Amino acid sequence: MLYFLRTFIAAFILLTGHAATAATCEVKAIFVQPPNAVPETAVLMANQKFVDVDLPRRNLSDSIDLDSGENSIIVLPQRPTGPEIPLDAPKFTIPETWTRCVLLFFHDDKNPVFPARVIPVNTSNADFPMGHILLFNVSSAVVAAKLGTETVKILPGKSVSVKPPRSGSGDYPVAIDCILPGDTQAIALCRSTWQHEAKARQILFIVPQPEQKIPGIWGILDRETIRDEKVP
Repeated sequence: MLYFLRTFIAAFILLTGHAATAATCEVKAIFVQPPNAVPETAVLMANQKFVDVDLPRRNLSDSIDLDSGENSIIVLPQRPTGPEIPLDAPKFTIPETWTRCVLLFFHDDKNPVFPARVIPVNTSNADFPMGHILLFNVSSAVVAAKLGTETVKILPGKSVSVKPPRSGSGDYPVAIDCILPGDTQAIALCRSTWQHEAKARQILFIVPQPEQKIPGIWGILDRETIRDEKVP
């Protein structure tokens, strides 16, 4: 009887431990096209708790975990030394239904507390499955993209989710055009062949380029974080 009781307790601890691990929101971040003199880290005040996050420029940060449930976030340059929080600090909310999230930081020199506006992107498996592509058009041009078998149009300041451009991993053809403000003629941005990774998500940015009318394109891969699970 004692043996079965110990087995039951061990199994219960194991299950509750996994439940506690799952009851979080995995968050990654990136600072999109920042100038040189901006912070490389930020502090997220999430429901009265403080979490440090790195802000890389060309790839996603390591994962941090926020508590499950809705998270009201305030972005700060450092952990406060007193109880007062600046009213003008960037703010956003991560809904309780999100289990994964990417924070896109865009430069905003008008904010006196932290020079960025933040767009949270839902990368939960149900909403942004493996193999899908998310296109963010940060430019002022209208963009049309043909990615393998998928064709989409992205208006300025908008984003579009695209299904996998092919079945399985491998090469696929890419054709991306844009129409600049005031023009009617499309301009070719990209004619190429890209590599699709079925076990990753891709985020593409169409961004303005300094001293050029035609926007540029760059992207990042969002892979699942492999977490070490310790069994009690």
